[in-house]
Amino acid sequence: MGAAVGMSVFLVITTFLLHYAVFRWLSGGMSNIAMTAERRILIIWLLTLSAHVVEVALYAAAYVLGERMLEIGSLEGLQIVGPLDYFYFSIVAYTSLGMGDIVPSDHLRFITGIETLNGLLLIAWSASFNYIAMVKFWSWQTCVEPVWRKLK
Repeated sequence: MGAAVGMSVFLVITTFLLHYAVFRWLSGGMSNIAMTAERRILIIWLLTLSAHVVEVALYAAAYVLGERMLEIGSLEGLQIVGPLDYFYFSIVAYTSLGMGDIVPSDHLRFITGIETLNGLLLIAWSASFNYIAMVKFWSWQTCVEPVWRKLK
């Protein structure tokens, strides 16, 4: 159980720091680069998505390590044949989708639960960051007014 707790703490801290570093750069360092508001929003969304993909990959690597090297549990159900299967399971856990076609056993269940909680927090953080960025950079009048004119 100690290995699962240690891995979980490491993953939570690492994913938080990654998310923090990405958002710190997006809110500070990127402001020195001249670009349109639309392009800035697009870059914010793409880098946010990229951060989530890297975080999911970190958890997928933890499942490989936990199952194959540390032997603290296994993933049962559909046969795991390659890295993409671990990545798929990690996405399902991270987003709290919970398909149920692959099920963790033993101490990997603990890591999966922590990943779900961590994923929910990071996704909520991303949603609020992206909302704030859109309010700051997006010209709502130029986006919404043409739509309102068509509706009248």
